[in-house]
Amino acid sequence: MKTNILKWLAVFGALFVVSIAALPASAHKNHAQESSAVAASSATSLSGASDAAMSDMPGMEMSWPTATDSGMSMGMDMNKPKPTTFVGRLIAWLGAWHPALIHFPIALTLVVAFLELAGAVRKQPVYTAANKILLALAALGAFVAAPAGWMDAGWPTAQDELVLTLHRWTGTAIPFLLLALWYFKRPAEVAATRPSSRGYEMLLALAVVVILTQAFMGGEITHGAGHMNF
Repeated sequence: MKTNILKWLAVFGALFVVSIAALPASAHKNHAQESSAVAASSATSLSGASDAAMSDMPGMEMSWPTATDSGMSMGMDMNKPKPTTFVGRLIAWLGAWHPALIHFPIALTLVVAFLELAGAVRKQPVYTAANKILLALAALGAFVAAPAGWMDAGWPTAQDELVLTLHRWTGTAIPFLLLALWYFKRPAEVAATRPSSRGYEMLLALAVVVILTQAFMGGEITHGAGHMNF
């Protein structure tokens, strides 16, 4: 059993590394081709727009820090030219799915935490019987969402803001954290009759804090600093 689990861990890890490693060559190639086009487009826009018009539209020019304008917000620069190669366009298209994909592992992990809490409070371990399956789906979703996030953000640069750097590497670690949770969660037939282990519960609490923090940082990148201010 442990041998099979280790094999699956190795497979997931290898696929994750390969998907990340495939990004730099195509990303740098497309970045070089797009830099001159973006610079020319920006110059034209600036010369043709008045100061009043620019002041009426704050925050509309938004792009990832890895784009040529070195901003901090993601994927909302409608004037940014699309990649010219098929691989570049494919990476950009897959990266655009990142905001949608991340909702599944977040929601599934929070549901697992809720069921564990309900089972502990009501002393009914049966509430947690399906959690190993839910954690497997959450880990699988995270292993899909994390590479998509790299595709969306691009390769790291020296100009990246701290929040993006933290978001990038925390998101890279989360799939393995969820996989560890899945490993330590008891199978359904055992979980239905026995409370979860203390170590598993502590790891789950850590995962919830990390995921909520990660979601907040994603909002800071997407919607701007202070987006949750009351």
